[in-house]
Amino acid sequence: SWSHLAESVHSIFDPMNYTERAGLILPFWLLSSCYFLIPFIRDPIDPPALLITIDNVIPFVWWMIIPYYLYYVALFLPLLISERSRLQGFVSIAMQLLLISYAVFILWPITCETVMKSVEPNPLMYLYDAVEFSWLKQNALPSVHVAISGLTGLILANERPDLKWVFWIGALLVFFSTFLAKQHFMADGIAGSFLAIAGYQLWKRSF
Repeated sequence: SWSHLAESVHSIFDPMNYTERAGLILPFWLLSSCYFLIPFIRDPIDPPALLITIDNVIPFVWWMIIPYYLYYVALFLPLLISERSRLQGFVSIAMQLLLISYAVFILWPITCETVMKSVEPNPLMYLYDAVEFSWLKQNALPSVHVAISGLTGLILANERPDLKWVFWIGALLVFFSTFLAKQHFMADGIAGSFLAIAGYQLWKRSF
C-alpha cells in the first residue's frame, strides 16, 4: 500500500533511525571490503576445463552489466530492515556467507580471466572497466554478487511483501548478469544462489 511505502521511505530518511541502522550494518560493509585483499593472500589458479566449456556456449549480453551493478545497491538495501533483531540477523548471516566465500577463494582461487576475455567492445565499456581489475581475477565460485544480492532480495521480499516482486526480480537480474556480462562462470552464480537460499532459510527460522 502507499501508506506502507511512505512509512518505509520515512524510516530510511529519519536521521536517528538511519544512523542506528548504518551502525549495525557497518561490520558487514567492512567485511565486504576485505574481498579486495584476497589477491594479496593467494595467486589465482587455472579454472577446470568444464567451466570454460560451459561458458563458451553462453552468449555475451553487453547491457547485462547494468543489473550487475545492482549488487552495489543491494549493499545498502538492508537499511530497509526496520526491526533491530532482524537486521542483526541479516548482518550475522551475510557475514557468514562472505566468510564462506572468502575461504573458498583462498583455498581454491580459480581465475575468471578466461571468461572475462569474452567481453567484446560495447557502448558500456566504461562500466566493465570500472569493475575489472588486472590484479583481481579470483571473483569466482561462489559469486559474492549473487550470494549477497540473493540473500538481501529474499529477506526484503519477506520484510516488504508489497515490494516483493521488485526484490525478487532484482536478485534474479544480478544472478543472470554475472555470467551473461561475462564477469563469472555460470557455476559461480549457481553456487552463490545456493548460499543465498541457505542463508535466507537460516534467517527465517530465527524469527
